Amino acid sequence: MEEIRSRKWMVLLTVSLGLFMALLDATIVNIAVPAIMTEMEAGVTRVSWVLNAYNLGLLALILAVGRLSDRLGQKRVFLAGLTLFTGFSLACGLAPSIDWLILFRVGQSVGAAALIPVSLSILLGVFPARQHGLATGLWGGIGAVAAALGPTIGGALTQYASWNWIFFVNVPIGAAGIAFVLTFVPEHRRATRGGLDPLGIGLSAAGIFALTLALIQGNGWGWTSPVILGLLVGAAALLVTWVLWELRTPSPLFDLRLFGDRVFAGASGGMLVMGLSMMGSMFLLVIYMVNVLGYSELEAAVAVTPMPALGALLAPLVGKLLDHVSPRVPAAVGMLAMAAGLLLLRQLEPTATLWDVSWRTLLLGAGLGFAMPSLVIAGMSAVPHHAGGAGSGVINWARQMGFVLGVALLVAVFSHSMTASMTDAVGRAETIVDRQAGVPAPAKTAIMTTIEHNVAAASASPGQTVNGLDPLAGAPPAAGASGAPTAAGGALQDALRTKLTSVFVAARSDAFDLPLLVAACVALLGVAPALLLGPRRAPAQRGGGDEPRSPLADVV
Repeated sequence: MEEIRSRKWMVLLTVSLGLFMALLDATIVNIAVPAIMTEMEAGVTRVSWVLNAYNLGLLALILAVGRLSDRLGQKRVFLAGLTLFTGFSLACGLAPSIDWLILFRVGQSVGAAALIPVSLSILLGVFPARQHGLATGLWGGIGAVAAALGPTIGGALTQYASWNWIFFVNVPIGAAGIAFVLTFVPEHRRATRGGLDPLGIGLSAAGIFALTLALIQGNGWGWTSPVILGLLVGAAALLVTWVLWELRTPSPLFDLRLFGDRVFAGASGGMLVMGLSMMGSMFLLVIYMVNVLGYSELEAAVAVTPMPALGALLAPLVGKLLDHVSPRVPAAVGMLAMAAGLLLLRQLEPTATLWDVSWRTLLLGAGLGFAMPSLVIAGMSAVPHHAGGAGSGVINWARQMGFVLGVALLVAVFSHSMTASMTDAVGRAETIVDRQAGVPAPAKTAIMTTIEHNVAAASASPGQTVNGLDPLAGAPPAAGASGAPTAAGGALQDALRTKLTSVFVAARSDAFDLPLLVAACVALLGVAPALLLGPRRAPAQRGGGDEPRSPLADVV
């Protein structure tokens, strides 16, 4: 009995290994980009596809793989995904060129598409219904920690080993996970109705691929460029065709009528909103800490560590609470906490300390810990048992799509805000220079020309830190009446440099206000789908009585 009692916890450990690796690798590469660029002699655009390839493959396949697990068996699909992910992680670390690295990242994403949704389905199969909230909370906490700790772990491995180790680290973890799957995870194939729906899989994968590619590249290629417009039109056509097909076929990839259930619709919408506001804002917050506050990448990652730590601590506690109360209130509280945290982050000044950042991120962690398990358990409670894998795929897809949407939306807002802030700063700088006594008019003109050139270069290179932004770099040295540089002129120029630098540092800081405000408003909008979750549903309601008993369903 003790062996059976402990088995569900070993299953939790097993699926956690796969889930942690899959979500970690969605963010761990970000911080290693400069090292990869240097070693592989690749430009920013090429290296960006090391990130994009993973997100594209994951989003395109996650729905289909969830359905496959219902048809072929959860253990089999999870094991295949773990094996693929581990093997391609090794290949990524050994990649001889940037093109091979991008290709191997696509292979990684295929494995990740199996690990993320199927891990939740396996957990809900081995934990009794009365502990589904606890299981979902633990699952959500592990996922939050993995995604948020990616930059920290990536920074440490890149700094103290090499970028290759951000991939090599998965190999021993994956090998242990494979052994654990074979030993502890029971096979549980659902009584799936119908076939695999290959046409539905193809249409959804192609449509999601086109949509995701457009969102990822919109800021770089231009939202009105023929390529982006073509991708958006193609995505719309493919996805509309997919919806029409799914409503007609007797064996749909996913029963879209389930979105008529307000609980499932609310949970999916809430996950989309949460992913959008959190990932986009965290992406910009790291840039703010590096470019405005002058932190190293590792220091910036450490500064936000309290967020996933608190989220991981709260998620299982909230999950356990959800075994007894409605998910509506904790989900709404979580969204409000995220909005409050984002609004407080807008108050950061260029002189902010690490503590000033960290305590504000605690509110984001609290929001994550309350909202994620509430949304997931509510959504899965609305899914018939025979479609659990597909349902989990939809919920996870919504979160990942939120990540992509968040980065695309907030980066676009940030670009607009940065342009406006820098334009205003140039105007203020011109006023300061014009009022500077003791500087001849020709010198003032030369200084303003230099400032405009330097600001344009800095705006085109948002990765530059404020420490490297010298508005007077390249300006002619201050000269006296004889035309030769003088000590007094040099002191005057240094004083002017200090004034102007403070103007442009403040402008860069102000540029982050609008995107953080947008993220906070998005989080507030998430209260609406949270309120759709309604009262807690009894486990017996789920699936209309067609739920087969799990091999471990009676384990306490």
